[in-house]
Amino acid sequence: MEKNEKKTVQHKFKLNIDKTVLKGETTLALLKQIFDKRSDKLYDWAFATNQSSINLDHIIASYKRRWRIETGFRVQDEACIMSKSKDVSIRYFYFTYEQVLQLLWVVLYKDEVSFKVFMLDMYEECVARSKKI
Repeated sequence: MEKNEKKTVQHKFKLNIDKTVLKGETTLALLKQIFDKRSDKLYDWAFATNQSSINLDHIIASYKRRWRIETGFRVQDEACIMSKSKDVSIRYFYFTYEQVLQLLWVVLYKDEVSFKVFMLDMYEECVARSKKI
């Protein structure tokens, strides 16, 4: 591929798992030496998708947004308090506490720090305050 070239390729595959054969098809989007304004560098990009038609001029931006959203959900899922208690009121309390933390972040800190940084800062503050007691 040449510099700045963009193309899609239909890829059929066969996967053998435990005596089961899975067949599928995916669309590969290949972009060669695309300039990134933010880092001032050239990058090669490769995407695999189940969509048959792709706008190659906007795929990088849309996938960056998508990754940011999915990473945010993953971090928020990690913030939940794990409990093996079968007591509904305890599990409800933990869920409510988690929701309050997310609400605090959205209302007060979302534009300043990521949810993960907010949670780490909250943890460090709790540790510091517990040492004072």
